[in-house]
Amino acid sequence: MNNLKTGNTFVFNPEIDANYLNSLYGDDYMYLQEVFEAVLDDYQSLTDHIEYSYSSGNLAALRSAVHKFKPVFGFVGLTAVQQLCQDFEKTCDQAASPGELSGDYETLKNKIFQSKQIIEEEKKNLEVFNNNCS
Repeated sequence: MNNLKTGNTFVFNPEIDANYLNSLYGDDYMYLQEVFEAVLDDYQSLTDHIEYSYSSGNLAALRSAVHKFKPVFGFVGLTAVQQLCQDFEKTCDQAASPGELSGDYETLKNKIFQSKQIIEEEKKNLEVFNNNCS
């Protein structure tokens, strides 16, 4: 994606769907930086809710917590993680007990942790990019 004022190009992490972000935000990197910041502000509370729901064995609450978190990944272009959340929701619907979800839950939990690192790094990169383009 290019900054129209300067012609500078911002290169996203390969995990991020840059075309999807472009369709949402165009070349508004300042706003995109704000989106990444807002996502990070809520990240811990969303993950805490997922972990609590899983540890308490409440499948309905777990599904709901993942459902609530799912769009966040779309906001930052992590569409594969968004799909993983969608798939996990379906798995929750089919599971009779939390034990049936253990493998899928660990996969999701790890991906959510990795995603936070990606979002933090991209936020930093966007800050640098935006400061250089001002």
